[in-house]
Amino acid sequence: MNVDFHWNKPIPQIVTEATGGNRTLLFMAQEAKRLMTPYVPAKNMVLSANTSVYVEGNAGIVHYKSPYANFQYQGYVMVSRITGSPFARHGESKVVTGRKLNHSGARHPLATAEWNKAMKAAKMDAYTSAVQAYIRRRG
Repeated sequence: MNVDFHWNKPIPQIVTEATGGNRTLLFMAQEAKRLMTPYVPAKNMVLSANTSVYVEGNAGIVHYKSPYANFQYQGYVMVSRITGSPFARHGESKVVTGRKLNHSGARHPLATAEWNKAMKAAKMDAYTSAVQAYIRRRG
C-alpha cells in the first residue's frame, strides 16, 4: 500500500500558527522586559520606563528609547570627542573610554550593564516557563 502525504501549508506557516506568531513574539518581548527591569540602571527610573515593546520581522523588540540607553547598556563612560567631558552638545558624537560605569543600586540593586545577559543568566528558566505556559493557554 502506497500513501502520498502532502502538506497543505508550508512548514514555517504551520510553526507560526502553532506558536501564536506575532502575539507570542510580543508576549516574549513583554516578558523579557518585565524580567530585565530589575537589572536596568534606575537612578530616576527614566531608562526603564522609557521603552517600547513591539514585533519587527520575526523578533520581539524591547527598545530603550532614552538617548543614553546605549551608553548605560555598554557600561563604559563615554565622553565628548571635542571636550573630553561626559556632557556633549546636541548632535555631537561621543567616544567610549576604558572606564566602567558605576551603577547605583539604590532603586535596582541588581542593576548592571548588558542587563539582558544578566537576566538570561538568572531568569532563563522563569522566562521559558512563562512562554511555554502562554503557548499552552493559546493552544
